[in-house]
Amino acid sequence: MDTVLTTVTVLSLAMAMGMGIVLARLLREERRRSDARVAALTEMAEEPASMPAPRVVGRRESDEDAPVPAPRAIRRPAPVGDVGDLPLRVSSSPAAVTGVAELFAQPERSSPWGRRFAVIGGLAVGVTLVWALTLRSPMDTPERVPQPSPAASTEATPATGPLELLSLRYAQDEHGLTVSGVVRNPRGGATIRHAVASAFVFGADGGFLSSGRAPLDYTTLEPGRESPFVVAVPVTGAVARYRVGFRDEEGGVLAHVDKRGPDTVALR
Repeated sequence: MDTVLTTVTVLSLAMAMGMGIVLARLLREERRRSDARVAALTEMAEEPASMPAPRVVGRRESDEDAPVPAPRAIRRPAPVGDVGDLPLRVSSSPAAVTGVAELFAQPERSSPWGRRFAVIGGLAVGVTLVWALTLRSPMDTPERVPQPSPAASTEATPATGPLELLSLRYAQDEHGLTVSGVVRNPRGGATIRHAVASAFVFGADGGFLSSGRAPLDYTTLEPGRESPFVVAVPVTGAVARYRVGFRDEEGGVLAHVDKRGPDTVALR
């Protein structure tokens, strides 16, 4: 990606430099042609064209012997009223003749540079836009994070119902307290793997004494299946109550409900 961006940037810069060189060359050529045209017109105005010398035609001898025709009378029309003479021009110098100054004037023509500048400006804007787009870093464009579909989310994290505690009992000896029971995964729950049962022991004053944990007998607990568990808690003092909990393989707490019968007696 970086190689493509670098290549496009270099090509854009080369195109811009080439257009600048072409523009400078066109301006130089146009200035030269304009100067040459002005010099030629000035030279033509200052040096009048030379008139050809009159050619003398010699008389032939046969012309002297030819009879001379008699002059014919010219009839003039009768004058109608008094017609005054036409006024003579005071000066017949070339400067006094009107239109001489405009004789070599060149008619104004529309310059083609308007269209040229428009084309050059359009090319420059295009090159600038391409350059600006290629210089943008991929970090400037936010990447779209694919959002999981509701179906995929449901499959990835299925709803897990609370475990059902079916039985619970304990036994104490000189080594500690042993808590055992049976837990069931509800039918509407998800499959649970590597669940762990935990037991916390408290004294008569409510102080914490000790704790222990042990995995369920069944590593995988499918919906509707039951699994026993046994947790040994090392403790030497008098135990007033204990509490049981469950966690999944990632350490998250698994909720549970007490489904024991009313006749079941447990030290709480």
